[in-house]
Amino acid sequence: MKIDDKDVELLKATQDGLPIVREPYAAVGEKIGMSESEVIQRLRGMLDAGVVRRVGVTLAHRNAGFAANALIAWLVPKDRLDDAGNSLATRPEVTHCYARKPAPGWPYNLYTMIHGKSRAECDSLIREMSKEVNVGEFVVLYSARELKKTSFRIHS
Repeated sequence: MKIDDKDVELLKATQDGLPIVREPYAAVGEKIGMSESEVIQRLRGMLDAGVVRRVGVTLAHRNAGFAANALIAWLVPKDRLDDAGNSLATRPEVTHCYARKPAPGWPYNLYTMIHGKSRAECDSLIREMSKEVNVGEFVVLYSARELKKTSFRIHS
């Protein structure tokens, strides 16, 4: 799918979130000169084509009581990487899951991000995850503080 100027305008109008009103798609459409049905149709088309991955709610995890988050770098045998990644990606605690090529001096090839109410809760989840995929070699990196958190942005 090739996106057109109207799609770009729609993406810009929604990238900061939908308005919290009774008919958010109508409100977005009114702002950019589209009908509610055109907004929905265009978003659905971009979802179906994979241009937009999802339309959803973003949880401010710290405000919701999730004080700890950890990036886990896993060392997974190459022949088990897809299976381990797919298994971990289905866990509700995992918000990000990526396979990466190892770097010199850093052999880890699978990365997951989890969130918990405490480090102890995260540590428990990590032990479960390790057992689930039978991977014992990993490094846990806890966030010290959040410096920036944004989604991809379209700039003018």
